[in-house]
Amino acid sequence: MVQFPHALRVDGRFQLVALTYSPVYSPADVFGFAVLTSDGARLTDVVSLDEAHLHWSLLREEAKTALGEVEATGTRAAPRRRRRKS
Repeated sequence: MVQFPHALRVDGRFQLVALTYSPVYSPADVFGFAVLTSDGARLTDVVSLDEAHLHWSLLREEAKTALGEVEATGTRAAPRRRRRKS
């Protein structure tokens, strides 16, 4: 059967989704939860809401930590300066 993801929470590149067999979301039709990337790749199997939320939270924190490390080392490109119009 075709599984349809319905986003419950989205932050950056990660989505916490409810899974149903119907394209229209109804809480009664939810059979499980999962964590997806923004591209739609599934990062977890079908799990409980608590497990999916924990995994989603950990991924968000790891992404924020990695972003902070990039900014601290200064490996990002510096913004270009604009010329003033006369």
